[in-house]
Amino acid sequence: MKLEEIVEKNLVINLATFKKDKELVEQVQRKLNALNLYPGGAWIDGIYGPRTEVALVQFCNSLQLDNMKTGKFNRAFAEALLKSQSEVFGLEAGKYREQVFLDFLKAEAGFNADKLAFLDRGIDHSPYKTETEIIPLRLKEKPDGQKVVSFGKKATPYNSKQSVIFNPYPKIGELPKIDDKGLIFLHTDIKEACICIGSFVEGEIRAHWLGRNALSNVQMWSTTKIIPILNTICKVNKQYPTCDIDNTVVKDKSTGNSYRFNDLVTDVFTYKQKIATSNSLAAMFKRFDTYAGLETWLKNITGNKSLQFRGTYGEAAFISCPEIFDQKLQRVVLSAAPETAIGNNLVSAYDLTRIISMLGWHYHLPQAVRLPGAQWNSLESLIRAMAKDSARYIDVAIKKLALQNTIESPVILSKLGFGRSSTRNRTELAYVAFLQFIDTRPKAQGKPAKLRTLAMALRGAKALEDINQEAIQIDARMAAEVTEIIRRVVTEELI
Repeated sequence: MKLEEIVEKNLVINLATFKKDKELVEQVQRKLNALNLYPGGAWIDGIYGPRTEVALVQFCNSLQLDNMKTGKFNRAFAEALLKSQSEVFGLEAGKYREQVFLDFLKAEAGFNADKLAFLDRGIDHSPYKTETEIIPLRLKEKPDGQKVVSFGKKATPYNSKQSVIFNPYPKIGELPKIDDKGLIFLHTDIKEACICIGSFVEGEIRAHWLGRNALSNVQMWSTTKIIPILNTICKVNKQYPTCDIDNTVVKDKSTGNSYRFNDLVTDVFTYKQKIATSNSLAAMFKRFDTYAGLETWLKNITGNKSLQFRGTYGEAAFISCPEIFDQKLQRVVLSAAPETAIGNNLVSAYDLTRIISMLGWHYHLPQAVRLPGAQWNSLESLIRAMAKDSARYIDVAIKKLALQNTIESPVILSKLGFGRSSTRNRTELAYVAFLQFIDTRPKAQGKPAKLRTLAMALRGAKALEDINQEAIQIDARMAAEVTEIIRRVVTEELI
């Protein structure tokens, strides 16, 4: 028997009959293998075993089919399996958000607050590991209007009658208009969020902003480490526009030791501690400006005048009095600022989305709205480091949605933040990311591929009076919500 026969004759067979039908089991195994649910090779043998059962349970759960519970296989089951293509199945299964969360929660087995399945996944387990060095080149790409297109000035979300207008990217110090109802779909564990979706208009990027408590100033943990690094690059390039930060080293005047700038930055994101801890390095990068000066710089860029950014990261600076030396120019291009009193780091999801979008879209923004002073050849160093971030939520989202083979030129930049607040008595997880790729699926319908590009910042929280349970649940939840965001972007429900 074959699946087609079940459809044509509207048959219903029980599990016992199914198990004995080698022809049917083998066809089902092949279909499940195509959906990345079942191994190939010798395992496609027509023998119903534990692997077949696990794959069937996963398939039925993903599409909310009750066949494995009832033990009866009918036309609906057969049609679903016959019609399922990898990416179609992934996007369809992605609609069942609680099942996605449960799948991710199952992946947390054996993990705890000290090491999490997705937060600590690491670049070494990423399918995009070998592509990190070419990401700056991909960020220069833009739609040609023929083979690859963008949304243009406006677009209408799927199943909506109201068009979205993409506005010019806000000027330095100007707050954008944020749709505060656009992220209502996010789970309640996500307390603050901001997403900025980009569209190319006449070669320049325009943006549509969505948020949930996007302007609330909160503790965003280690995600804010990108801010002092960007400030440092801007200060160097403002004074020395020809300086490529890749040619610089950071010197410790007290010991005479020096370290390559990009090696230090990479350690901030990978947490591999080849040179020092991420926290001590971030505290060191804050030393290139006064705390008040760095806070003012951030306020002047984002327009959020109530943010606070005078805190450190719980550790002493790796180098207390650092200086940056350009080996090509043979001169010091930046020295440490005077020590000043510290304060808090309280910024918004909008601030982080603004900063990372300015980094990712730098090449396509008008000069007047770019990061002040920053030169692309120096920003490339930070971009390559951010591509190696240890949190891989976007990786697992792409795999869950089965989009690996339908996207080209992927760009994934991110930074994690994680900790437990004793004052709020809960575990919190923050994530800031920039994602861009060419979606080739429209080509199957004779249409041009579409460039999809967005920036996001999310902070989730979980209070369960159990540190390990809080950690694994918020890790799985963040993976599930990032998956849902990407699913909606690809299906154009979110524009």
